[in-house]
Amino acid sequence: MKAPSKAAAARQAAEAAVGSVDELAPDDAVLREFVSDFYAAMSLMRTMRRAVARTVSLSSAEFSVMLAVWYLQRRGDTTVRAIADHLHVAAAHMTAEIGKLVKAGLLDKRPHPTDKRALGIHLTAAGEQMFRRLSPILRHVNEGLFARIYYADMVVVHRFLRRIIEQAPAAIRVAETYYTDSASP
Repeated sequence: MKAPSKAAAARQAAEAAVGSVDELAPDDAVLREFVSDFYAAMSLMRTMRRAVARTVSLSSAEFSVMLAVWYLQRRGDTTVRAIADHLHVAAAHMTAEIGKLVKAGLLDKRPHPTDKRALGIHLTAAGEQMFRRLSPILRHVNEGLFARIYYADMVVVHRFLRRIIEQAPAAIRVAETYYTDSASP
């Protein structure tokens, strides 16, 4: 039997020592620092996305769609629904963003090969050229962003983020039950 890695052993020790994060008090210092750092990281990632998007004269939302199509096109499913699911947004929002990118000549719509009700969204030659120009920039940005970050750590953080994405809608509903209209007594 193989011994657990140092990271797995540390994770198991932390879980045994504290248990689940939901057991922590809302004013727990470690939890507060974590939430603060989490928001800072999200804000910095948005700022970085906007800065990279500006290099190709796109909004952050348009750039996100382009990245999603670029990624999904290699996997074969580039419907509006697949793009929206990948970005965790409403399909109606994607329709508007895709429309702007089609008008700009970066994306085109084609009949979907297997679902006659859907359209496939694809990079045009201009969209492909944009990524060829952007690849060295993305590589340089990613080198700085992910320096000294290990793949195993990224996998753990990705699993954590997936769990947050899954659980956030229920948490939002809980928070909304506490909302009181200022007109209420």
